[in-house]
Amino acid sequence: MTKPAPIEQSYYYAAPPDKVFAALTEPDGLASWFLDSAEIALRKGGTFHFTWQGGYSMKGKVKKVEEGRLVVYAWVDKLPGGKVVETEARFDLQKKGKGTLLSLTHRGFKKGPKWLALYGAIQSGWAHYLTNLRSVLEHGTDLRSPHDVR
Repeated sequence: MTKPAPIEQSYYYAAPPDKVFAALTEPDGLASWFLDSAEIALRKGGTFHFTWQGGYSMKGKVKKVEEGRLVVYAWVDKLPGGKVVETEARFDLQKKGKGTLLSLTHRGFKKGPKWLALYGAIQSGWAHYLTNLRSVLEHGTDLRSPHDVR
């Protein structure tokens, strides 16, 4: 079994980069499309605490931040069975026309069946949530259901 390639996804949002950046880095912005609640110290080495609907939570660090352009999170998660592991979620923003092109790169996955399960969950999770971000930014509609539980 080989190590999975980084997850790479790109999305265009009809919103300016500062608005998309706020949705990725500010507690209220994150809660509007992704989380139930967030605490974040937005600086290199700053910490974050994210909590999703259903109570799942994660603590990690901000690895890099460039206002309006880039944020990189040390993504701390659990493999099936409970082992705590760290990967990296990187969000690059680029102004494109009247909107923003967001490129996500999530890397640091290892080989093995448990890592593959985590990889699949994260890949599908990003597709769901980043599509929801488009709905929130462009239409003001959060597509999450209270029955969605991570």
